[in-house]
Amino acid sequence: MAKTARSFIALLWAFGLPVSVAHAEPATRHFEKWLAAFNSGDKAAIQKFYGEHLGDANALTARNLRVETCGFDLARIEDESDRSFRALLVQRCFPTLFRVSFSVASDGQTLEEFNLQPFAMSEARVLAATRDMAERLAASDAFAGAIIVARDGETPWTYSVGTFSRDDARPITADTPMFLASAGKMFTAVGVFQLIEKGKVALDAPLSRYLPDYPNKEMAKVTIRQLLSHRGGTGEDGVLQREDSANRAWVRTIDDFIKLNGKRPPAFTPGSKFDYSNYGFILLGAVIERVSGESYQDFIQRHVFDPAGMTHASFPDLEHIADIPVGYSTFFESEPKPLAATDVLPWRGSAAGGGVASATDMLRFFNALGSNVLLSAETRAMATAPHETGWYGLGFVTQGGKHPLWGHGGSGYGMSVAAQRFPDDKTTFICIATRDMACDRVIYAWSDRLFGLTE
Repeated sequence: MAKTARSFIALLWAFGLPVSVAHAEPATRHFEKWLAAFNSGDKAAIQKFYGEHLGDANALTARNLRVETCGFDLARIEDESDRSFRALLVQRCFPTLFRVSFSVASDGQTLEEFNLQPFAMSEARVLAATRDMAERLAASDAFAGAIIVARDGETPWTYSVGTFSRDDARPITADTPMFLASAGKMFTAVGVFQLIEKGKVALDAPLSRYLPDYPNKEMAKVTIRQLLSHRGGTGEDGVLQREDSANRAWVRTIDDFIKLNGKRPPAFTPGSKFDYSNYGFILLGAVIERVSGESYQDFIQRHVFDPAGMTHASFPDLEHIADIPVGYSTFFESEPKPLAATDVLPWRGSAAGGGVASATDMLRFFNALGSNVLLSAETRAMATAPHETGWYGLGFVTQGGKHPLWGHGGSGYGMSVAAQRFPDDKTTFICIATRDMACDRVIYAWSDRLFGLTE
């Protein structure tokens, strides 16, 4: 297509006028179809396009992005040919610039290297955009919780919205304790490393050294390092899924977890591959209990929460959660209304996660780690360095690259957590919410715009 023709089409698009694509290049036609489907906001239309052209029949990320951006308007076509396309787009909600680019496979239908990325924004504008998005999610009941963005040496930026439940109008604040899900695995990792620093636990010792009576002898050969890095083949813990209600009725202690799961062998040769495992962290909790002589919850309270100044953090049981906001889950599409997370909670938070803390508590936790209150700098660096997977260290989610990070997320029915430290950027991001995947959406929107395209 000639440059003048491209410019004319771009001008028509920019003013919202209809454009005939009868003689357009194949890539241009794909772009128009994508933009129409995306901007429609129609679930079926978006899923149809993404299923047919991008191999993503569910298109959850795309559907979420549509809600978060309100769609796009074309600003300028940068480059196009028979098989490739690149253009600048303007987000409709909180206008900012994105770039979309892709190539068309030889079959003429499959889109390859499809990228849709925002351009970087100033920190102040990123925070304003984050608040704008969170407010819109809250208006559709897709977000309730608290966010903190803390840059070293500066006053933290905070935002909170929502109430304790549909029947409890108390407002959620940055000091409100909420369920942490798997973000609590960081506490277990810190507890284990504290015992390692004291010479009471060895990183490459087998589980059997600390639990000599463990029922399955093959599982007892799994090492502490393999448990911390999810490479032990230890599997699930049997209480976290909705269908596990019979187990939740009696499993309350770590000994109960072992009674439920202790006879099975590893699912694969320990150390041979990565497989995220909640039960592996239950076993780390068992090591903490056996070595320290304290219950897991008491140990973490005395050795992590208290020294870090986490005044709202605890492990309440189901009889003591009146002051914890209720989460609501829409994971079950067959349900006529969102499911209250209290219906599927285990008896008490465990070494695999499930305790409660406020956003302020989690910021204090990261600050305590950064100032070597909980662990030495050398131990912290070892725990947060990328392992064989490239994205998980030893009890911490990690990422290298231009903007390295470490921390941990959490996800469950009606609970979402994103807690990450960006050391090179001297920034900590905390989000705790009582809606499914809410914090995942917020942290990606925040980081994509802060660390976005620059040219």
